Amino acid sequence: MKKNNHNKTIAIFCGSKLGKNNIYKKEVSNITKLISKYKFNIIYGGGKIGLMGIVYKTYTKLNSKIIGIIPKFLNKPEIRQENIKTLQVVNSLHHRKILMVKNADIFLILPGGFGTLDELFEILTLNQLKIYNKPVIIFNISNYWKNLKLLIKTMHKEEFLYKQDITNIIWVNNIKNLEKILITLK
Repeated sequence: MKKNNHNKTIAIFCGSKLGKNNIYKKEVSNITKLISKYKFNIIYGGGKIGLMGIVYKTYTKLNSKIIGIIPKFLNKPEIRQENIKTLQVVNSLHHRKILMVKNADIFLILPGGFGTLDELFEILTLNQLKIYNKPVIIFNISNYWKNLKLLIKTMHKEEFLYKQDITNIIWVNNIKNLEKILITLK
């Protein structure tokens, strides 16, 4: 088997807000440090605000490779990441999502809102349709995604999803489990 010499890229989908619980900020910082330890590259939404900002600031301090992809209408100094050399500006949210999905090897879903859910369901659908077969890790910080997990189980129980649609989702509740998963995906 031929050895792959490039570092894999993780697309991180997460909120442009911090959330009300300080655990999100702390855990996202720790997760980002762990990803750097294993020398993954990151692509993300290109913002310096919210949890995206925690990912950007932490990874940049660690001198790790991070690429932001941001749509024109959000490309404002108060929103976008500081380093414009590693920022790609695109025409729309849709185009950003296409580039992130195409260029990522792995997807990591952290707490977020509608945009995070949109990105998550896009890659789950593409995997379901066998357009891609890329790992999707949902990090359930402080049980944030418990209702989503219940909804997905209900969708399966009611026969709107096949078993493989849900077994391909990797649910992680703590940093030690994430580390084990990242080692296997390296």
